[in-house]
Amino acid sequence: MAFLDCTLAKLARLVINLNRLLCFGHTHKPWQRVVDGIRFINTGSIGRPKDGDARACYVMLSMEEPETRVEIVRVAYDVDEAIRGIRASELPTEFADVLKSGGTGALTSSAAS
Repeated sequence: MAFLDCTLAKLARLVINLNRLLCFGHTHKPWQRVVDGIRFINTGSIGRPKDGDARACYVMLSMEEPETRVEIVRVAYDVDEAIRGIRASELPTEFADVLKSGGTGALTSSAAS
């Protein structure tokens, strides 16, 4: 089953027996929400953000009773050095532009493929 084609409600049915918590990535945008009592957590992105913040991102979970706490953590790093590395490589230069903008820059069709 391709998760990209699933709605949150469909994913909710998949995790009913998994402690009612699902962490995932791929969209590169950190967020969390509860749907039908299940907490969905998108962990964000380390080096390819798409939320306007170029810092690396990860999630810290505290699963102590009575509640699960979720903290979205940002880590600064030398973005300019990463951009120089991208531009010195064979990667499309648009990748550097996207990183500099925190993912808000549009990729051309050649860079996205």
